[in-house]
Amino acid sequence: MGCGSSMDTQTNPVVTEVSSEMQPRQNGASGNVVEQYVRLDEQISKLEGTCPGPRMATAEAWVEHIQSKHEAMLGLEGMGVAPMREREWETEEALPLPAYTMGRQGDPIVANTPTKDLAQLAYNLGVIGDARKASMHEDFFANLSESALYLLSIRYYGELLEHTKVRLKTLVESYAELNELYVRQDGIIAYISGGTYMTRLEERIDEQLETARDTRDKLGSALEQWRICGLLLRAAANSSTQALKQWRQLGRIIDPKQKLQWALDCRSLLHASTISLEAAQLALPHVELKYMSHRQVLAVKHCNTYLITDIANKARYEHTSRVFTSYESNMSKTCTWLYETFNSTLRPDYDKAEETVCRLAKTLRDHREEVFSTVRK
Repeated sequence: MGCGSSMDTQTNPVVTEVSSEMQPRQNGASGNVVEQYVRLDEQISKLEGTCPGPRMATAEAWVEHIQSKHEAMLGLEGMGVAPMREREWETEEALPLPAYTMGRQGDPIVANTPTKDLAQLAYNLGVIGDARKASMHEDFFANLSESALYLLSIRYYGELLEHTKVRLKTLVESYAELNELYVRQDGIIAYISGGTYMTRLEERIDEQLETARDTRDKLGSALEQWRICGLLLRAAANSSTQALKQWRQLGRIIDPKQKLQWALDCRSLLHASTISLEAAQLALPHVELKYMSHRQVLAVKHCNTYLITDIANKARYEHTSRVFTSYESNMSKTCTWLYETFNSTLRPDYDKAEETVCRLAKTLRDHREEVFSTVRK
């Protein structure tokens, strides 16, 4: 009867129950049921404007996508222990890394990277302040970093999955609320009209409204994709800015332990940025992100892998600084570009579609109010 959106509600009003509920209220107050219809329709129009159904469908698909990727990363064999090269170390100062223990919720891979062990090992080997030692051990620390960053990737995707589930829960609740309103409104309409259109004008407006809703809902689904991508790009840009500040400050730190800790923090921030960027591209796969190239991301990842042993080498430190600076600048530009593109394309289209839906919904509401009032008298 035109009360639902283009998304299936999967519920059917029980007319007899609604009728029995309404009957006592109609004694001496014939206008109450019509007023209830108007109030419900206004509530529905407002809640529909947030597109909970289409957004929910997009969020569900996103949860499945991220969960699949996260599970694939956890399922790879051989990642329980850092995949470093098998070779003996010719130094008494080298500390063996402990085996990874069971992590949160019993995961076989710990959620946190073994930064304390890595930091102690790097300090004992003297790779922070001695370029010769750093060069001698760079392959070892590169492999160790790759392992640690892989574990960090699992952690970040796990956190992203949890945040996405929270978003989905909110949309599911909104959609359930909207369905409940649909049921109540359909019951009122069925109680008054018997479930049939009362005028040809009512039928024609309702058909136009359903078409407009379908267009708005499709745009609403796309809106959620752009929202996810935008939030992830903003997170990537913020992390890259923080990482660059850390890296620049690093050059002025003298204490080896403090310098090492800042380097590890910088590495984590940069990795968080590249993971957020990767996820943003997954969220909006058909849109090519301007200013950010695959080659540049690979350069950042390479520098991040060798970050610990490059600190002592002035030339490498300066090269890494240039890579990080360029990445941070382009990351910021990419984020700005996405929002500007969204505001100049999808946002106006959605606003126009929503305006059409609101106009038609009000026209239908006013017409039904007039017809229903006449019938109730």
